[in-house]
Amino acid sequence: MTAAPFRWAITSAGKIAADFAEAVRRLDGHAVVAVAARSRADAEAFAARHCDRGVQCYGGYEAMFEGARDHGADATYVATQPDTHAELVRALLARKMPTLCEKPLAATFAEVEACYDYAAAQDTFLMEGVWTRCFPATVEARAALRSGAVGDVVAVQGEFGYDIAKGCPASVRGHRATGGMSRDIAVYLAEKALLAFDSKDFSCVDARATAVLGAGDGVDLSVAAALRFAPRRAGVGRGGVASLLYTGQCDTPETAVVLGTSGSLRFDAAHHTPTSLVLSTRASRTESADDAMTFPLPADDGCHAWNYPGSIALQYEALAVQRALASGLAEAPEWTRADSEAAHGIIRDLKRDLDAQLGAGTAGAAALAEDIATPKPGDV
Repeated sequence: MTAAPFRWAITSAGKIAADFAEAVRRLDGHAVVAVAARSRADAEAFAARHCDRGVQCYGGYEAMFEGARDHGADATYVATQPDTHAELVRALLARKMPTLCEKPLAATFAEVEACYDYAAAQDTFLMEGVWTRCFPATVEARAALRSGAVGDVVAVQGEFGYDIAKGCPASVRGHRATGGMSRDIAVYLAEKALLAFDSKDFSCVDARATAVLGAGDGVDLSVAAALRFAPRRAGVGRGGVASLLYTGQCDTPETAVVLGTSGSLRFDAAHHTPTSLVLSTRASRTESADDAMTFPLPADDGCHAWNYPGSIALQYEALAVQRALASGLAEAPEWTRADSEAAHGIIRDLKRDLDAQLGAGTAGAAALAEDIATPKPGDV
């Protein structure tokens, strides 16, 4: 007897929703059973392109939420514009629907906390979709770091950028409070820092940033950030620093490295969709032994033109949700509430520093004259 598939509902008919649906379509034991968009016609067109037959289609998100008994989804994936995430998450949690929400979970740290508080009150699963944590390479890296493979972590270095003039989510430009690269991609670098300085054991006690800001809207386009982590208790390590660069003004190699007292762990490009690791054990300043590991992406039949690099690996995130729910967990261990709140706390502090520069008329404000060509906003 064939086991029933794990059933997904999807809110949105945008690009990342399409990639998620196509990834799930290729994942044994998973199926999309419901899609909601701003209009029923949009939902039907999306389902016809990206889902198998028999999908329930809804015009409006509330209609899908009310129709939960009809479609019977095991979990809902929220993939709408970022400024709508918190509202939709709360509507799902109110109906005790397990929810995977595309990052960012909410626009502010306070809203992130409120979402998790409500999930706890409803005793309902909630995960922010930081999919990088679900990749086998990240799982291996986390295990290596916890085992002391590089000794005590001293520092993290990383960069991530893409040229938004070639296309970006519409939310990136237009408003300083909700736009900018801190809101768009800083979570990928915060994730690397927190991978090295686990949020259970370390606190980010200082976060500083300087940036090039966009003319007109003042959003952060290129940011150099410095973080300092301190141990929460004795015996977990000495703490350390992170040096992070993210930008929307150019494409970057996208590498990251964790440096420790006895070695290093390097993520080769691209670290937000990692498929390779190099663990180096140092014998001296000039001698080391390298262990290179590769983790191929899931098999792809080539029938879908992915909107975002590596999106076939959204399967890993779907599987993480399934495992957590099968185990009766309220969160996935790959990316917990503590991880999410730590990351959003870092981003909040970086944004606060950048806003202070802008308001004080210092280097941040001077950089307003520096800008790039108007990007071509893309659907999320």
